[in-house]
Amino acid sequence: MNSRSRRSPGFAPVAAGEELLPGYRVVDLLAHGRRLDTYDAWDEERECRVVVKILRPDRMHEPRVVRATLQEGRLVTSLAHPHLVRGFDVVEVPRPAIVLETLSGATLDAVAEEHPLAPGDVAQLALQLASVLGYLHRHGWLHLDVKPANVVVRGGQAVLIDLSLAGPAGEGRPGAGTRGYLSPEQALGRGLSPASDVFGLGVTLLECLTGDLPFGEEATWETRRRIPLIHRPLPRAPDRLPGVPEELAQLLIACVALDAERRPTLARVREVCLATLG
Repeated sequence: MNSRSRRSPGFAPVAAGEELLPGYRVVDLLAHGRRLDTYDAWDEERECRVVVKILRPDRMHEPRVVRATLQEGRLVTSLAHPHLVRGFDVVEVPRPAIVLETLSGATLDAVAEEHPLAPGDVAQLALQLASVLGYLHRHGWLHLDVKPANVVVRGGQAVLIDLSLAGPAGEGRPGAGTRGYLSPEQALGRGLSPASDVFGLGVTLLECLTGDLPFGEEATWETRRRIPLIHRPLPRAPDRLPGVPEELAQLLIACVALDAERRPTLARVREVCLATLG
């Protein structure tokens, strides 16, 4: 969603040049989301452009949303990886907000929309995303929203953004994630593990390779809400990928196995992709 998208009733963005928070002045509104508004801003202390994600005024009374915003800020400012967006600051008052680096480049979905990626490019992308996901996992966190819109590509480097849904392994909020990308266990909110991020990684890579989501845009794996699947079979992942090296093709297909135990580890993803690249 961008600044031209549909806005909630009564929403009035902070005008360009006005102070958004002490020390941060608005350049432009980037997005008006369900929980957060995202601004292009000028950081007066650092004397540079930054991105500020600030909690919407009408969500201030929701403790869960406030906690999630502050958690995302603390994560992104405490973790550091070449393929993870950098966080500069977490603000608690007057409104919870996160200050992030401004990333040049385009989101992966915009890149892939122009043309599908070649197998070698997909293998390189997989190596970079597996690296940052492994880093998150070793620090006790799952991303839980891996998708092309959450990857920025700059100078041949992929940068993972948006830790708003990040959480520990185990149980989570049922259905948290993005349709078409969330794993079956995310739909249930049970059994979350590193394999849940492998699923999102696999969907992302397959979409970049083929131009299509393997399970369609509406896949939520939830039979009681949103999409009744009682009278139609579950969608199936592709069983072959013409023109893709066999070992890489089988790896990508295994990443989106509905059974989490059948998905490869990130170490296996790295091994196959390195072999593909020679």
